[in-house]
Amino acid sequence: MNDDAPVLIIDDDASVRGAFRRVLERMGSVVLEAESGKAGLVSCREREPGVVLLDLRMPEMDGLDVLSSLVVEHPETPVIVVSGQGTMTDAVEALRRGAWDFVAKPLPDNEILRQAVRRGLERSALLSQNRAYGESLRSANERLSAALNELRSDEQGARQLQFQLLPADGLRLASFRWERRLFPSQLLSGDFLDYFALNERFAGLYLADVAGHGAASAFVTAILTTLVGKYREALRTRGDETILRPQQLLAGLDSDLKALSIPKHVTFFYAVLDLELGQIVYGNAGAFPFPFLANGHETVELESSGRPLNLPGAGTFGSGEARLNPGGRLLLASDGVFELPPKRTHRLRREQLGQQLAEAHSMDHLVTALGLGEGTPVRDDVALLLLQREEKPCP
Repeated sequence: MNDDAPVLIIDDDASVRGAFRRVLERMGSVVLEAESGKAGLVSCREREPGVVLLDLRMPEMDGLDVLSSLVVEHPETPVIVVSGQGTMTDAVEALRRGAWDFVAKPLPDNEILRQAVRRGLERSALLSQNRAYGESLRSANERLSAALNELRSDEQGARQLQFQLLPADGLRLASFRWERRLFPSQLLSGDFLDYFALNERFAGLYLADVAGHGAASAFVTAILTTLVGKYREALRTRGDETILRPQQLLAGLDSDLKALSIPKHVTFFYAVLDLELGQIVYGNAGAFPFPFLANGHETVELESSGRPLNLPGAGTFGSGEARLNPGGRLLLASDGVFELPPKRTHRLRREQLGQQLAEAHSMDHLVTALGLGEGTPVRDDVALLLLQREEKPCP
């Protein structure tokens, strides 16, 4: 309920206004009064209330006329009609014209008024939240549209834009450090990765691989960036914890991509990291190879099967939990590593990756071990994300 939104009483009877005021103030509401319809409309324009209590029988300007003006000028403000016993026909007409509810006077029980106002304030707050969410979504769509237009206008500019969307290389949060590399097989990449703080306690990270190569797949990576940003914003502004729950996020992204009729499927690994404990909770939508976790001398694959995003039909996503100890490392790699020379089976390449992670002290060491460089031609996009936990938190 929006406790800050005032309740406006429009009634020409001072005793009725006083009685209603006492009831509403006892329940914690801020109350405004207007002794006529015209005064009530002025009050609404000056300070938009959360709920209006409107008497139907007033001199000069009838309550039904006031209601018609309120519905036009303040369509999201619930209006509760206050009707005498002899004016029930007018009350029904008021409801038909857009009134939210009505109460009869004299009140048989003050709780009737309190309940009606509570419901009205709750509706007002919900409409306000929906409006704010809609504005946020429109803003996100505008940013997405601008990004897509940039991609279409100039592939070289699009490449620069795509790389600008990448997170800062070497980002540090608490005792953790993120490094990333992206090697497109064409000018634009269908692989993408990101990592970010979610709040003081948690951070998120993901690696996405869109089917195909080039501009068409790169468009989808821009869309994914915006969609993930939407869930991050929802946590910040509305307390929506979807972004903190990998399975829920994967389901949400799957639904979003289908709603947009995107003609490509996406493999997507997403994890939430507890910055205090090093605990990792993850979900996998078909990403392969599985991430590699090295704690000390032990390196394991975080095996978690699951279907890719944006495929028809039903299916589950993979999930799991792990812990990154001090000195440990987590590596996410896209399937382009399987195409790196010399050609090897997937099993041998995965064994090699695990060994290279155990021996690598930085992303540069890992890239060198894989034979990659700035100008290295690759047959498939290669994305690498390396997360390291320092032995001691950074000052």
